[in-house]
Amino acid sequence: MGQNALTIITRILPDQIEALGKLLDEIGGDITGNSWIRFHAIKSVQFACWVILKDDPNFPPILVMESSHDGDTESHLNDLVTFGMAGLNAIYSKCEGFPFNFATAEQMKLYLNSHSVSTPAFYIGVPGQSLPSIQNAIDIRKTIENFLDTVDLTEVPLSTVQSRIQQHLKTSGINPQISPITLDQQASRAKRNLILLIIVLAPLLLLLSPIWFPLLIIYVIVLRKIEKADAAAPQLPPLPIDPRLFDHEDIFVQNHLTTLVNVKPGKFRLGTLKVILWIISLLAKIYFITGQLGGIPTIHFARWILMDNDRRLLFFSNYDGSWASYLGDFVDKANYGLTSVWSNTESFPPAKFLFWGGAQHIEEFKQWSRQHNVLAPVWYSAYPDETLWNLQKDIQIRDTINTSLNRAELETLLQRF
Repeated sequence: MGQNALTIITRILPDQIEALGKLLDEIGGDITGNSWIRFHAIKSVQFACWVILKDDPNFPPILVMESSHDGDTESHLNDLVTFGMAGLNAIYSKCEGFPFNFATAEQMKLYLNSHSVSTPAFYIGVPGQSLPSIQNAIDIRKTIENFLDTVDLTEVPLSTVQSRIQQHLKTSGINPQISPITLDQQASRAKRNLILLIIVLAPLLLLLSPIWFPLLIIYVIVLRKIEKADAAAPQLPPLPIDPRLFDHEDIFVQNHLTTLVNVKPGKFRLGTLKVILWIISLLAKIYFITGQLGGIPTIHFARWILMDNDRRLLFFSNYDGSWASYLGDFVDKANYGLTSVWSNTESFPPAKFLFWGGAQHIEEFKQWSRQHNVLAPVWYSAYPDETLWNLQKDIQIRDTINTSLNRAELETLLQRF
């Protein structure tokens, strides 16, 4: 069962902005116990949020809902209306085009489907791991930990330790749900895909070099001319920073980031951005499938969305650790990719040849990010206390505990506890 992205964008009725904000604050203020949406009963949702975008007078106020979910959209919508109908009606009755006093399940699904938008780039930290599979891996690890804490196995041979653990799992009634594709297989697949991509592209690029190379030279010349003009242009005034952001970040093991920016005008910038997002999307499917996006090992899910006729770029990310450490990872490990995306948006630190500069101006980049961060009043994680590294460890334990292991492999496995 694969993971997918659902994004719903609706316009908010102008006289309902304040009421909608209060409702979302109420839901987000008690994410597990509110009476509107029973998130924990929705077994297809791994992450979800609602954000209100209303501070730019050039665009109407809108509501964006995003979820990273298991399976197909239809099944996911069935779960949403089953366990969140009261909340969905309360939320979307404050949006344009909602003609119902109280929508039925079918009406609600039709409304949400009609306002769903595509996701140009979507990254998954642990591909192929459904929520039940992740919860099973967590349960397996906790059960083994509890067992190891209550028995003395210091003088017991390693092979016997493994058999004792296996027997305890059977007695506990917890059956490991082995991954269809293990993490080691994912790593092998990523390497194989990269090699195949190079094998296919290298001769093709060589064959077509008389066509693409002159076009690339022209592109680079035009790009650098535009970059110099952007750097010389008067800077836009700094945006106000929402003070509520500081109260909603760095308080959990996981955190959420929403970034909204305007795309620089012109077909050149938009075309460049779309190509970069397409490349990210491709690599996220064939190469970044081992829990690292551009070398960053803390991102559970991320997505980029073009909206308002491609005039704005919206970025959602669910990540581990603090805001400062997350942005530090971007600068240290993925600044080239980061710059290639956001150098096509307004107020980003000046870039050179698309990939250089930009995010390497660390303080300017952090200030830019802070000014463009948007508060998500409702943010839900199905496993908020688990880092991506821990999930990978749990999955590795679950998938190998019942396999035949040599001494070195068994020692490595037990060291994970």
